[in-house]
Amino acid sequence: MTENRLAELSLTRFEERIAERTATPGGGSVAAHAGGLGAALCAMALRFTSGERYAAVQTSAARHALELDRLRARLSPLIDADSQAYDRVSAARKLPKNTDEEKAARTLAVQHALKGALEVPLETMGCALQALELMAPLAAVINPNLASDCVSGSWCLRTAVESAYLNVRINALDITDRAFVDEKLAEADRRLARSRQLCEEIRVAVEKLMQ
Repeated sequence: MTENRLAELSLTRFEERIAERTATPGGGSVAAHAGGLGAALCAMALRFTSGERYAAVQTSAARHALELDRLRARLSPLIDADSQAYDRVSAARKLPKNTDEEKAARTLAVQHALKGALEVPLETMGCALQALELMAPLAAVINPNLASDCVSGSWCLRTAVESAYLNVRINALDITDRAFVDEKLAEADRRLARSRQLCEEIRVAVEKLMQ
């Protein structure tokens, strides 16, 4: 399915690949990409929070910007990882099931692939949430000229979390290991709730900068 790594495609070609009548890349890859964009925008806003006017916070802002760069670097491979994980599920579902042995082997392969497909968007959620955790404490003191960029970045990060959450849930539907599913869904719920809280905190803080 890969003509290149998805993360290395031009923006136009990436959008074209998304629009094709193929199962991958899909929402999980887009979620990871949205997270990377969000981390980039927030890092930019923090890097403009520098100079004499921001002397009290510029060290923290610079440090958080570097951490956001690291998270962006973690999110980029997830664009491809999500598509690859779904492709493994599709391949497992196509395994033969003519005998009891083949059926058992196919079931194990499908379950293993589904668990892997769930883990990728859960990691996307985690990276995007960490990015919001880095942005939130500094949102009220950023350079006001970057207010819209800060909020836009935080909403990209929330989009990543919300979209990845749905991918976690849909992959969980066919997993028979209920203990695994309960644990992962509980963590996904926690990350979702926290991201919503942080995104609203950022919005409120930055709104005051634009008044």
